[in-house]
Amino acid sequence: MKIRPLPDIDLARIACLPEEQQRNQLEKMQLGHPPFTYAPVRTCFHDIFNVQPAMFGLAQPTEWRIVEANLTAKCRSQAELKANLAVARGLHSFAIANNMLGRAQEFASLSMGTGQRVTFWLPMVLSYQERPLVPFIDPRKTRGLTRAARRFVFSMMHEHIRAAEPDYEDVRLGICQFGDLEGNSRSPVLHTDEAVELFSMAELEAMVSTTYNLWQDVCRGREAEVRRRAGGQRGSLL
Repeated sequence: MKIRPLPDIDLARIACLPEEQQRNQLEKMQLGHPPFTYAPVRTCFHDIFNVQPAMFGLAQPTEWRIVEANLTAKCRSQAELKANLAVARGLHSFAIANNMLGRAQEFASLSMGTGQRVTFWLPMVLSYQERPLVPFIDPRKTRGLTRAARRFVFSMMHEHIRAAEPDYEDVRLGICQFGDLEGNSRSPVLHTDEAVELFSMAELEAMVSTTYNLWQDVCRGREAEVRRRAGGQRGSLL
């Protein structure tokens, strides 16, 4: 049977847990259609972080009204618009306050031994506090990255960005999460990889393999339950 991939944030969150806790979390996973997503704000990250166009002079930061208009056009509901605006507003203010700018850099997704691919980074390198930074954004209010999950993500980032490419061996890695809604904005909290003990690639591969083996068991169990409830009937009743 074909196993639907786990969202990257859920993979990181669950893979760090003991196996029994992993199974418990995987059994709670529902991969249907959520009430809303943060896909709209993800299309605005280049504008929010002032990623500079190639082969042109320095561009000014994108005005908030342009980001807001883009989100208003892309969001499918008022709930989705409110959630995406709160994240975008917090990020935009943070980027302006820290004079952030960047350049586009296509970091490909990382293939794991399980056949799954992960992308724990944005396609950009930012200038933050006079040092280069590769960011990852976790906009979730619930079931977001724990401290252990951030260690997992930083390790993935390190292996794919710094260990694989000498030009980026000195780049800082960042994970941006958000506080509760205050007014109409959620303030970002930037975690960096400084002083974080990283997993090796072998450890990461083993963690991902364990999680996907458990996920496969859970999915097979669900499929068997669906067949049982259907009585195993196939074809026409006539």
